[in-house]
Amino acid sequence: MGMFDTIYVKTPLICPACGAGVRSLQTKEFDCTMAHFKIGSVLSGSSVMTGIVKETLWCDACSKTRRESGDKADPPPEPPVYLVIWHSILAGVEQDLAKAEARLAAVDRLDLIGWLDEAQREAARWRRHHHSLHHDVQRWHEYLARAAAPEPEATGELAEKRRAFQRLFDLPQEILTAPDPLAAILTANKHADEEADD
Repeated sequence: MGMFDTIYVKTPLICPACGAGVRSLQTKEFDCTMAHFKIGSVLSGSSVMTGIVKETLWCDACSKTRRESGDKADPPPEPPVYLVIWHSILAGVEQDLAKAEARLAAVDRLDLIGWLDEAQREAARWRRHHHSLHHDVQRWHEYLARAAAPEPEATGELAEKRRAFQRLFDLPQEILTAPDPLAAILTANKHADEEADD
C-alpha cells in the first residue's frame, strides 16, 4: 500500500452512492510522507505547480455497509474528486470537474490573505499550547526536584512568606496529588486547548 498524504476538508464531500459525508481523502500525488493538508496548505513535493489533479473518493460508510452485509461482489468504482492546485497551494477539492476548473480560475489575492491569516493563527495557537504544556511540565519537574532534596526547614515570618510565594508558582494540588501527575497535566492542557478553540 505504501505511504500517502491526507487532505482534510471543512465542508464534507458527499458520497454519491450512500450520501455520507467524507471529511478526508488520501493521495499519493505529493511527497507521500503521511503529511496532513487542508485548503490553503503548501503542497510539498507537488510536481503540479498549477492545475487539477484527479483523485478518487473512498467512502468508509459504503465500505462498512459492504463488510457488514457480507457482499463479496466487486465494489463499485470509487467516484472521482479533483484537487485544485494553484502555485503549489491546495486551493480546493471539488467533486465536479467544471467546479474545479472554475475554482482554479477564481483564486485571487483575498484567498491568499485568508489562507495566510489562518496559517498564522494556527501557528500562534500551536505555540501557545506548546508553551503552556512545556511550562506545566517544567513546574512539575521543579516541584519533584524540591521534594527530592528539601532544604532545611526555615522558621519565622520571612520563611513562611517565601514558602507562600513559592506555592503561587506550584501546580494545583489536584495535579500534584494525582496518581499520575503527568496524565493530569496532559488532561488539564487538553481541556484548556479545547476551551481556547471554542
